[in-house]
Amino acid sequence: MKKVLLIILLLLVVLGIAAGVGVWKVRHLADSKLLIKEETIFTLKPGTGRLALGEQLYADKIINRPRVFQWLLRIEPDLSHFKAGTYRFTPQMTVREMLKLLESGKEAQFPLRLVEGMRLSDYLKQLREAPYIKHTLSDDKYATVAQALELENPEWIEGWFWPDTWMYTANTTDVALLKRAHKKMVKAVDSAWEGRADGLPYKDKNQLVTMASIIEKKPPLPVNAIRLPRYLSTVYALVCACRPTQP
Repeated sequence: MKKVLLIILLLLVVLGIAAGVGVWKVRHLADSKLLIKEETIFTLKPGTGRLALGEQLYADKIINRPRVFQWLLRIEPDLSHFKAGTYRFTPQMTVREMLKLLESGKEAQFPLRLVEGMRLSDYLKQLREAPYIKHTLSDDKYATVAQALELENPEWIEGWFWPDTWMYTANTTDVALLKRAHKKMVKAVDSAWEGRADGLPYKDKNQLVTMASIIEKKPPLPVNAIRLPRYLSTVYALVCACRPTQP
């Protein structure tokens, strides 16, 4: 009887040690750095489960212990609520930090720089070449773009996109980015047009934008303390040109 109790006791000790070692491995994996040497873009597809995630991370050489990874998700279930999306992993990131990022849903942001003075055709070329953008325009014809943006004045298209660095997430459509740039330009030009001086030789906003586009290719006009892109500063210089100087 004593021998049986001793064997049971030894088994419990062995199991306790094994459990302790297992927990240590899990904690060690959670606090260890990812295996990547540089920033890595990782896409988690909708419907991916815990097992599939572990296999994908292992196949992409981001982690090296897929079985221990599964135990981590069981021991710390709060880390298993991840969201589909495209994420940016860094070499300094731990496995736990990576899982918290997947749980947060904070996807990677990508820049698209629309440079002042470039034509819409140049912007469309940039969109075609930019990574992770969902292309929905059937072609780069201006009429196609005008129809996709549902412009009130389809012929008002060249020069009607705000030059800036626009940030986007994976699968953002080309039309969505163009709408953002167009909306901001419309708002700025509307503001300038409403505050214009009398007697300006422009029949409509498009003529004003066209002239601003022409002047943009020449040396910049002096505009006092207007912290805006030079393109829009030109618009403001045009609409304010006939205003009397305040004493």
